[in-house]
Amino acid sequence: MKKRVANSTVVTPAPDGRQRPRRVTLRRWLMLLCLVTGAGTAFAASPGALDMAMKSASVAQPPRMLGDTLILSYKPAHPVRAVGVRFESESWATLHLYALNEKGVFVFDYPVPEGVMEIRYRICVDGLWMTDPTNDATSVDELGSVFSVFTLDREPVRPIINPRAEKDGMLTFTFHGTPGKRVALVADFNNWDPFMTIMKETSPGIFSVTVRVPAGGHSYYFMTEGRRVLDRFNARIVADPDGQTLSYFSASS
Repeated sequence: MKKRVANSTVVTPAPDGRQRPRRVTLRRWLMLLCLVTGAGTAFAASPGALDMAMKSASVAQPPRMLGDTLILSYKPAHPVRAVGVRFESESWATLHLYALNEKGVFVFDYPVPEGVMEIRYRICVDGLWMTDPTNDATSVDELGSVFSVFTLDREPVRPIINPRAEKDGMLTFTFHGTPGKRVALVADFNNWDPFMTIMKETSPGIFSVTVRVPAGGHSYYFMTEGRRVLDRFNARIVADPDGQTLSYFSASS
């Protein structure tokens, strides 16, 4: 089904604090669409690339990383009903099932948790636990159980999603821009003050800040080099009463 972009509706904050719909022109929508969809690919593997890697596998391959995702594969010598995997990083608690592609290969994609550089796992084929036959790296625990090991050579590139919820209820905003520049988060929750919430450059050109915000809907933008910049890692937008577009999100309590 084709999307009708020309008649798309966004939410506009009214002076009384309520939200009202506002029409956005086709030209503005196309500009925003390009801005949002063209950003994430520079930071992590696209969903399309991951889907292609899963569907195109014709033989079982050693574990490999694609962006921030570990790809496992298994091709049986005889028909089997199910292949699964458990990970030490999950305390071996969850059995994840592989998918069977059209080429007869069982495949599984595992988003690597942040901070995990060594992945220990065991696979299960029709109820029989074993190490991954495509991976020669193994280890033995204190109980004598043998499991497969995959070691990352570097921290994986991860997609940027704004805002990102932290465990303590805080929200982290990330901005990609010119290294060495001043970047500020300007929002309704800091009274639109361009000097209150300055972002820290955590790596060249990558700025972030973690804040706590009240529950409800919020509008914001970034200020850098004297310009207002929409958040290209957040597809949700609103328009203010003057027709200026803002990035938008809803925070839970």
